[in-house]
Amino acid sequence: MPNPTHRVQGAPSSVRQPRWAWPATLPIAIAGLGLSAYLTYVHFTDPKQLTCPDTGTINCLKVTTSSQSEIFGHIPVAVTGLAYYFAMLILVTPWAWRTTNPWVARARLAGAISGIGMVCYLVFVEAEQLHAICLYCTGVHILTFLLFLTILAAVLLRPLELDDA
Repeated sequence: MPNPTHRVQGAPSSVRQPRWAWPATLPIAIAGLGLSAYLTYVHFTDPKQLTCPDTGTINCLKVTTSSQSEIFGHIPVAVTGLAYYFAMLILVTPWAWRTTNPWVARARLAGAISGIGMVCYLVFVEAEQLHAICLYCTGVHILTFLLFLTILAAVLLRPLELDDA
């Protein structure tokens, strides 16, 4: 039976990663980058361009133009999402999954954890403070959650080998 992991020649077994890791995470990061880029573009051009219904609870314009849509009153949340997904895109490339550098794996997991932490905060803000939900933001939140789950699964399901013999 073939081994479903990738191993760099001569690398210790602790750096083995499942072969499915990069094909599963790369499309999620690309989609997140695209959606974050769109939200950043709209933030700096005209937020009214968002094709999102204004039904009260679902109101992208209210969310993307609120005071909470900027960190420290100056940095758009959309820009932080764009920067996050740019960094995560680098960390989920085939090269990054295959590297023997343990700091890359740590940075990838730390990024996934920090991303889900930010999502929890933003969902709280939408639900409790704004009483409105942005469909585009929710798309980014879902992608961040999927990226977190996939990276966590890759870490937890990596093969454990007791002997390299």
